[in-house]
Amino acid sequence: MSSLFSASVLLEQVRLGLQQALATRISAGPAAGAAQQTWQLGASACFSVVALPLVADTTWTGALDRLTQSGPPLLVVAERISQQARTHLRARGICYADAAGNAWLRHAAGLLVALRGYQQAAPAPAAVPTPTAPTTAPPARLNVAGMRLVFHLLRTPALVACPVREIAKTTRFSPSVVVRTLAYLEEHALWSADPAGWVALRPAVVEHWVGYYASTLRNRLNPQRYRWLTAAPPDWPYPLPPGCVWSGEAAAQRLLGISADPPPLLTIYSTLPRAQLAHHLQLVPCQRGPVELLNPYFSPLLPDPEQCAPPLVVYADLLASPAPRTAALAQQIRQAGLW
Repeated sequence: MSSLFSASVLLEQVRLGLQQALATRISAGPAAGAAQQTWQLGASACFSVVALPLVADTTWTGALDRLTQSGPPLLVVAERISQQARTHLRARGICYADAAGNAWLRHAAGLLVALRGYQQAAPAPAAVPTPTAPTTAPPARLNVAGMRLVFHLLRTPALVACPVREIAKTTRFSPSVVVRTLAYLEEHALWSADPAGWVALRPAVVEHWVGYYASTLRNRLNPQRYRWLTAAPPDWPYPLPPGCVWSGEAAAQRLLGISADPPPLLTIYSTLPRAQLAHHLQLVPCQRGPVELLNPYFSPLLPDPEQCAPPLVVYADLLASPAPRTAALAQQIRQAGLW
C-alpha cells in the first residue's frame, strides 16, 4: 500500500467484512510490518496476512514466494484482486481476500472458504453474488463520532502513526468508526499516517472540521442559554467552579491577553449537572440569555489558571458565532498559532 494508513485501514476493513460474512470471530495480531498481521479464525486456523496494492497480474509472484517459505499459511489482502490473479493464487494454494468481498481460504485445520464478491459492471446484467462481504465505504460527510475522532487526532498527532485498533482503543471509538473516518479523510486528501505529514495537513483539516462543527457537533452538546438571577457578578473575569472552562470570546480574551469588558455572550463547558451549575452561578434559563452552557466533548477538564477550553475548541466556537466581532478574534487565535 502507499501508506501505513492504507494498509492498516484495508486490513481492518477486510477483516470486519470476512468476520461478518463467515459469522466467525477473526482476531488480529501484530506481525513484522505495518502491512502485515496474523489473523486467527475460530479456535485453530491461523494465517499470516499481508496487504498488497491492487492485485491484477502476477508481477508480485517473487514477493509472495519469500513470504510463503515459513510460518502460518499466507493470506493476501488487497483492495481488489482480479479474476486472473485469483485463479493464479488458488493454483498456487495461496489464500486471498479483497475489499470487494472475494475470498478463498484453506487451512489444514479443516477450513475451506470460497466467497464471490461484487463484480465490476458488465454490459449485461449479472446475478446477485452470494455470499457477499460488505465493504466499508467512506461516509458522505463526517458524523458526530467522526468529528470527535478527528478532534482527538488533531490534539494528539502521534496517534496517526498507530494501527486502526490502537487508535480505536485510545480514543474509545469502534474500529469501524475509525476505518470510515480515516477513509473519509483520505478521500478528501486530508490524511497522512506520518505525524510530520499530518502536522503539515493540520490547517486544511482544521478548516474542514470547523466547516461542519456548528451543524454536526456543536448542536449535539445540549447548548442552553441562561441569564443572571439578579445581576452579573461585580468582578470580571467571573470565577468558575471546578469542572468548568470558558470558550468563545471569554476564552479568546484570556488566550490572547486582551483586557476587556465581559463579552455579550459567555460560553461555558461544564461536566457538572446543569441544575448544580446554574445554582452555583445564580443562573436561570432564558432563551436569549447572555450565558451559554454546553457539555464538553473533550476531556479531561484539567486545572488551568485561565480556565479555558482547548484553543481549537475556542477557535471553532468563535467561528460558529453569528457575531462579526468573533471572526476577528478567531483570526487572531489562528495567527498566534494557538490552535
